[in-house]
Amino acid sequence: PTFYLRAITSSVNFDTGGDVNDFMHGWLNYQIEHHCWPDLSMLSYQKGQAELKEICARHGVPYVQENVFIRLKKTLDIAMGKSKMRRYPDSMEREADMMVWQDQKAAA
Repeated sequence: PTFYLRAITSSVNFDTGGDVNDFMHGWLNYQIEHHCWPDLSMLSYQKGQAELKEICARHGVPYVQENVFIRLKKTLDIAMGKSKMRRYPDSMEREADMMVWQDQKAAA
């Protein structure tokens, strides 16, 4: 479960909807769907988006979708040190899904 939570909370979609808009973005505007279902064809993202949004709403998982220019400004602000990236909430992490590195195992 943590894999999908991380896929959703660490991704952002640009504006979606409509074949022309999606084509102009090269279907890269469906990052959340792509990270949840990497083997899904890009033409199926439109179909899966509504269901994924509903699942997120039902479980209180943030599904972020913003204009490409707003995202570009946020990216530049992070690169210039004006802001920081959003962190994955520790409260959503499951201990069973946590990665433990070999040197951490040896120290324990």
